[in-house]
Amino acid sequence: MLGGFNTGKDVSLDINTPNGPMRISKIMSFDSKPKTTSTEITPLNGQTDELLVPKGWSGTFEVERTDATLDKWWAQFESDYYNGVAQPPATITETIQEVDGSTSTFRYTNVILKLEGAGKKEGDKTIRQSVTFTARRRLMV
Repeated sequence: MLGGFNTGKDVSLDINTPNGPMRISKIMSFDSKPKTTSTEITPLNGQTDELLVPKGWSGTFEVERTDATLDKWWAQFESDYYNGVAQPPATITETIQEVDGSTSTFRYTNVILKLEGAGKKEGDKTIRQSVTFTARRRLMV
């Protein structure tokens, strides 16, 4: 919290994969947004209404590579796929320390994780990796 506003330091993530918790030491950013479909309904009177239907969540998190956690996880995912092993979905739990001192916790369910980028390797620079996800629901815990 800074000056009565939430900052990224107020947020923590717990990622649980089918193979157990994914421990990432340097999550640099986390972005999530709801997915929806929208249908306009215009009756004969010409007054248009909008039907908004929730369709889950999507998002991205970026990681500074400090070890092979994401690389090993993706290698296991690929191995399971090619060996015919079903891959159950994951969960992400997002905990936010609110400015009033309370805590808000949200759980993303039926999460499908995708290693979007294993990172660009350059001399004297850190390696930033990225993961995208989709989730069926975001529930208040």
